[in-house]
Amino acid sequence: MEGIFFILVGAALFTQSWYVLGLYSEGRTMGILMGALGLLTLGTVMFGASLEAVLLTGDPDIEDTVARAKDAVATMTMFKGLVVVWAIYALGAGAQGLWEFEDRAVGFYSAFVAVVSVVAFLYFAINLQNVYSDAVWLVITGATLTLSILASITFFYLAFQWIVLRLVSGWFILLGSVVVVALGLVMIGTDIA
Repeated sequence: MEGIFFILVGAALFTQSWYVLGLYSEGRTMGILMGALGLLTLGTVMFGASLEAVLLTGDPDIEDTVARAKDAVATMTMFKGLVVVWAIYALGAGAQGLWEFEDRAVGFYSAFVAVVSVVAFLYFAINLQNVYSDAVWLVITGATLTLSILASITFFYLAFQWIVLRLVSGWFILLGSVVVVALGLVMIGTDIA
């Protein structure tokens, strides 16, 4: 689930970066693509999580199993919350592009997305280090850190309508989306999560 989520969100951000950079002639193309990717991202919540492997490892002591189950539930709740927030962001940005709404609403919502992404980054950076291997821990925290930076940049560009940030935010979103997709492909390709 984690790798697929990172690939879909990265693809949605890649689509948005093309719109910000002016490579789409109109916003409807971005709206259709981001809306479809937002729906697919929302669909990843229904997939089974790879964090269930935490329950199958370690000492068969019942207290240890209960503690690991609580940690796995907390981690899954945090990750599914992150997925839902980013899926709503993609759907909102898609609706804005499709029906040519005001950009500021997406900008102010991206502030909320940035806060949720920073909280998820801190949670994963602190709690996953002891549970997973270093590779899984670094991929998940790196992707959530990148997503929080991209949401922050989008907030400053769209909410305040600073035209001077258009190219900066467009290129940051473009390169950051490639990083997020690459990290998602690493998770799926090497089957580390």
